[in-house]
Amino acid sequence: MAPSAPLSPWSHGERPLSASTSMNSGVYFVRDDDIGDLTDALVFFVELFVSRRIPVSYQIIPARLTEECAEYLLGVQRAHPDLIEFGQHGLRHCLELPGGRMVKREFGPERSAQQQFEDILEGKRLLDERLKGAPVKVFTPPQHKYNRDTVAAAAKAGHRVFSAADYATGIHQFVYSMGRSVGLSSIQGRGISYNGAVRPEAEIFERSISIAVDNGRSISIKPDDLEAKVRRARRKNDAVGFMLHHACYDKERGALTKIADRMAGLGAQDFVKLGDLAPA
Repeated sequence: MAPSAPLSPWSHGERPLSASTSMNSGVYFVRDDDIGDLTDALVFFVELFVSRRIPVSYQIIPARLTEECAEYLLGVQRAHPDLIEFGQHGLRHCLELPGGRMVKREFGPERSAQQQFEDILEGKRLLDERLKGAPVKVFTPPQHKYNRDTVAAAAKAGHRVFSAADYATGIHQFVYSMGRSVGLSSIQGRGISYNGAVRPEAEIFERSISIAVDNGRSISIKPDDLEAKVRRARRKNDAVGFMLHHACYDKERGALTKIADRMAGLGAQDFVKLGDLAPA
């Protein structure tokens, strides 16, 4: 699939945030999850964010990554190494539970530490092979579901950054705080955030998203509401992360363009690659 013509800045009539509303007291990062096939939606997403000079960490499902998609992403990374990085998003992004029910999560208390490590290691091997040795130092557990064994396995496999969720709502922050106070990694598979610090289970740094722009099925935040979400997240974090899934915007390209323009209006120079936020 050949890339289309570059997108012009501020298309669809959208304007960036004004300088008076710019919130540049910290940095931002973007994660695009569920990379596998090379689709029109993925190509549009990649080219849009490249045109806005916004770096993106593409979280790849190793067992679903096609050769065509890998070649495309590597080509874009060669052309724009400052704007493209890769992360590992599980192995298959699915799990068969006892009784045959399939779920989209992949890690957590249903699986042993050895099973989780073997899957993460296999996924890392597949990415190394298909991405021709391109660096992959970020691990994102599917659906942000994990336990202490998942974190330890990601570190043991060689990852430097663990990325899940650190939502800024009062209830989320309360649960995270209570969990940290007693040393929990998760509660029923739902992660306890240690965002901005080395995880207690292993030597791996956590840098998680604060804003879910979509939920993997539909858009969660209107472009005009993005600034308020950023202000709230900024109170908790000096590095605010956005999570998107390119597939959600296959028929919502105008909305995605507005979202990218709003992000660029925050100050494209303040966006960094997720992996670069790990301590040296």
